[in-house]
Amino acid sequence: MNTLRRKVTGLGFAGLALLGLSGCFEGELSENEQSIMSDQPFAYVVRDYPDMGDTSSLNVRPPLDPRAPYAFNPGAKLMVRDRIALSSSERNILDRYFGGSGYDVKDLDVSADGERMVFAAHGPAGNASHSTWNIYEYTFASGEIRRIFADDDVANAGEDTNPTYTNEGRIIFSSSRQHGRGDWRLLDLREYLEDFNEPASLLHSVNRDGSNLAQITFGQFHDIEPGTMNDGHVVFIRFGRIYETLQDCTLENIDNPNFNTHPHGGGYGQGNGNGFPSGLEEPKEWTVEDKCGASLAGQVEGERVFVEDVLSMYRITPSGGNVHRYFGSLSEEFSDASFIHYMDPIPLDDGNLLTIMRHVYNPIYGGDVVKVNSANFFAVGKPVAESVIGEAEESMTPGLVNFYPSQVSPAGWYSAVAPYGDGTGRLLASWAQCLVTDSTITGACEGSSTVDNLGEPQYGIWMVDPAQNTRLPVVRGHQNALYTDVVIADRNELARPYTGNQHNLDLEENTALFHIRSVYDMDGADMAALYDGGIETRRDPSLTHPDDRSERFIRVLGKRSIPPLLEQAILSDPILNPAEGPQPPLGLTPLIGSGDRNLYDILSYAMVEPDGSAMVKVPADTSFTFEVVNKYGKRVDLIAAPDYNYNYLIQHPQSLLLENGEVLKCYGCHDPEVDIPHARTDVELASANPGAPAAAMPFPNANPMIIAQNWKDTMAEALVDSLSYLPTTWADDMRYEDFWSNPPDASLAFSNPYSGLTTPVPANDPSCLTNWTSNCKATINYVEHIQPIWNACRVDPNQNVVTSCQNCHRAAESKSCAAGVGGGGPGTGLMLGSGNASWDGRQLESYVELFKPDYYIRETTTGDWVEVDETNLDAECPDGIQGDMTVLPDPGVCFARRLMSARGAIASARFFSLFDNDPDDDEYQVETTGTEAIRQSHMGMLSRAELRLIAEWLDTGAHLFNDPDKFEFPVE
Repeated sequence: MNTLRRKVTGLGFAGLALLGLSGCFEGELSENEQSIMSDQPFAYVVRDYPDMGDTSSLNVRPPLDPRAPYAFNPGAKLMVRDRIALSSSERNILDRYFGGSGYDVKDLDVSADGERMVFAAHGPAGNASHSTWNIYEYTFASGEIRRIFADDDVANAGEDTNPTYTNEGRIIFSSSRQHGRGDWRLLDLREYLEDFNEPASLLHSVNRDGSNLAQITFGQFHDIEPGTMNDGHVVFIRFGRIYETLQDCTLENIDNPNFNTHPHGGGYGQGNGNGFPSGLEEPKEWTVEDKCGASLAGQVEGERVFVEDVLSMYRITPSGGNVHRYFGSLSEEFSDASFIHYMDPIPLDDGNLLTIMRHVYNPIYGGDVVKVNSANFFAVGKPVAESVIGEAEESMTPGLVNFYPSQVSPAGWYSAVAPYGDGTGRLLASWAQCLVTDSTITGACEGSSTVDNLGEPQYGIWMVDPAQNTRLPVVRGHQNALYTDVVIADRNELARPYTGNQHNLDLEENTALFHIRSVYDMDGADMAALYDGGIETRRDPSLTHPDDRSERFIRVLGKRSIPPLLEQAILSDPILNPAEGPQPPLGLTPLIGSGDRNLYDILSYAMVEPDGSAMVKVPADTSFTFEVVNKYGKRVDLIAAPDYNYNYLIQHPQSLLLENGEVLKCYGCHDPEVDIPHARTDVELASANPGAPAAAMPFPNANPMIIAQNWKDTMAEALVDSLSYLPTTWADDMRYEDFWSNPPDASLAFSNPYSGLTTPVPANDPSCLTNWTSNCKATINYVEHIQPIWNACRVDPNQNVVTSCQNCHRAAESKSCAAGVGGGGPGTGLMLGSGNASWDGRQLESYVELFKPDYYIRETTTGDWVEVDETNLDAECPDGIQGDMTVLPDPGVCFARRLMSARGAIASARFFSLFDNDPDDDEYQVETTGTEAIRQSHMGMLSRAELRLIAEWLDTGAHLFNDPDKFEFPVE
C-alpha cells in the first residue's frame, strides 16, 4: 500500500489515554466497532521485551531470532479470547498447565477446521517433565491442553518447535531430534550447523496422537516456520549460510563489528518497488573493506571468511516429497538491508504469502506486514514470466515502516499478523505506535523526530484493513508488552488434502507418473545443439539412429536410508569397529561396501524418446530418484567421449515422492548455479524442447501414425496418446521398441528381463516373478545376487567346456563347479571365492578383490601404456598415482587399475569390456600387452541379464547390502 495522507488532526494526546497511548492513526477511523468484530476465537502470545544484548559477534544471535529455534526466553503468556472485539475478555491458558510462570511459548497454528490450535512451549527451568521445547494442542471448545508426545522420555528427546497442521490433519514440526538418524542419546549421528555447534532443526511429521513420527527434510539447515497452503503443500523457511573467502584483509581492517549499525548477509529490499526504509533508499553495497570488517578468521593465516545468512522459502508435500526452493534468492547482493528477513510466512487464499518482515537486530522487535507475491515471482526482481507486472513484495499497512535499528518509524512497527480469512482482506496485527518523549510530554513520532528521544513502544493488537486504510484497536497495548504470535480460529473452507495433479491413464493400483519434457534441456537451453544438431535433429529418425543416442532409458530407483538403529549398532560393534587393537575400524563398510550411504531398490524403466522426453511410472508413496542409462543399463553421466555433452545427467540429487494417481511434470535438468527455483509445479518454465509442430500432426520424418494431439506435445505424450497405453516396464524388464522410424524397424527391438537369470532374481517377493506389480521391487545384495554369478556353472563358448568364474579365480578353496574346468589356486591374481578374506575375516574376499588396485600403469612418451613395478612405486611414479579409474591421467602420473569402480558401470570398463561391446566406456579402457587375449577368453561368458544386473548393482553404489534386513553381525 502507498503511504497515506494524515487525515486525523487536532487530536489531543490525553484524549487517547483510554487506548493505552496507542490510538494515533494514519488513515480513516471507523466509528463502527462492527468493522473489527468476528465471532471467531483468537489467541496470541504476549511477553515483555527481552534485552537485545550484545550483537557484535557474528555467531551471537539475539532473542526471538528465527535462526535460533531452540532459544528459551521465559516469561511469555498464551492468551485466548472467544471473539474478536475490544470488549472481549482474555484468559491465560498455560499458567495452570505448567503450575505457574517461567515457561516460554511460541509458534501458534490453527487447524483447517478452526477447532484446535497447536503450539510449541518450553516448561519452566527445572521442570523435568517439560524440560525441552515440546508440541502441544489446545481445543477451543473444551479448553483442553495436551502434549502431542504423552511420554516424557519421548517428548524430551528433542527440541520440537514450529508446528503446523496439514490439511490431512497431521502435524508437521521442526525438531533437533532428527528421528531418521536414530536415538542421538545412544550415538549422535545427527547433522549439525557447524558455526553454532547445534543440531539442525529439520521437519518431521506426526499424527495428532503422537504416532507415526517421520523425518521429512534432511541437511545442515534449520527448516523452520512451516505453514500449510490450501492445495496441501507446506511452505517453510530454510536457514543456511554461504561463505566467501577474502584474501586481501589485513588485521588493520578488522574491527569488532556491531551488527546493529553494520549488518551483513542477504535478504529483503533488493529492487523493492515500494521503496526502502528511511535512510535505506539506496542500500549501501558492501565493499571488500566492509566485508573484511565483518569477517571471521579463516583456516589459513591471513585469510578471512565473510558469512552470508540466507533465509529462503521452500515448499514440500506433507509426506516429504518434492522439496524445492519456492521463493527467494540464494545470491542477494550484500547491503545494509541484509538482516531484514521474513518471519513466519502465512499462506493466503490467492496462493501468495503474508509475513512480518523485520530486522533481526532491531531492539523494537517489529517490522512491516508484507504480502509476498510468490505466485508470480521466484524472488524479488525475478518474475515467473515476462508478462508479470507488479512487485514481489507489497506492504499491507498504512504508512512507511522503517526497519533499521534505532530508526524513527512514524508509521510504527508490526510484530505479528493473522488474516481474518473471511474474504474481507482484514488482518489482525500487533502494532506499536512510534513515540517520542520530551521532558514529561510523550507524543507521536513525526518525520523530523530523532532517535535521541525515542520512547518505549507499546504494542497492542489491531484490526488492519488494507482496502480501507484503517487500523482499529482490539487488544489494548501497555508498556513493555510485545505480541509475537497471533492466530484466528477460523474454518478454512478452501483447504484440501494434497493430491497433486492427477493423470488420466489407466495404470496399476498405487501408481504415479512423472513426465520429463527433455533430458537434453538444461534450464531452457538445448544441450544437444553443441555436437548433435539440437533436439530437432536428435528427434528426427532420418537424421539420428536410435543407436546414435546413448540416452535410452530412465531407471527409477527407490531410495532409502540405513535404518538408524542398525547404523548405530554397526558403528558401535566391537568386532566391526573396535575402539582399539590390531584391526582397524570398518565404519559402515560391512553394509555399504565401497558405495555411498544411500540404499537403493530398482523400481521401473521407461524409454527415453528421441526428443529426450519420457513418461515414467513409479510406485506411489515411495521415495525415489532416477537416472538416465544406455541400452546396456549403464548410467550415462560418466561417459567420457570428448564430444559427449550430457555429463550433467547424474542421478537426480533430490528424492521425490508422489501420491497415488499423481503426475509430476519437469522440464529438464537444472544447473545449481542458476539462481531460479526449477521444481515449482505451479509455474510454466521455458523449454528447449519445441514439441509437436502443430496439433493433430506427426513429427517431422517420423512414423506418421503417431499423432500429437496438441501443439508442443512431447514425443512421450504423443506416443502414449497414440498407443492408448504407457509403454514402460517395472523393474522386471528393460525393454525397447522402435516406434518412431518411418516405417518402424522391428529389428531394433530388444528385451532384457530378469527372467534371463539362472541365479537368484533380486525380487522382494516370490510372487513378483510371475506378476510384477507396483509393490514389487528389485533389491540387489552382493552375497545373494552377485556372488552366485561368479559361482554359477556355465559353458565357456570360447572353449566349449563347463566352468565357472570362481573355478578359475579362486584361492585354495573347492571349485564352485566341481565337474568344471579351471586352474585357480593360491597364485591366482583375482580371487572370487565365497569366503571371508584371509587377511581380514570381517570382509568378503571376492568383494574386496573386485575393487582393490591390482596393478599400476603409466603412459610412455610414445603413447604406449606399460605396467609399472608396484614394489617400487616411489621411483616408478615420482609424480604420484592418479585415483580411481581416471579417464585422462595427468602427464607423467601413474594410473591405478581396478577391475570395478563403485562410481558406476561405465567407470568399470575394465570389467565390462571383457564381456560386451559397449562403445560408451571406451575411454576408460587402456590397452596393454595381453589385454586383447584376456578379452577374447572372456567374451560371451556372462549373459545379458547378468551384465544388466551387475551394471545396476554398480550404478547404485556397489553395496554389499541394499536390503539391510539381510545384514548379519559377525560373531567372535
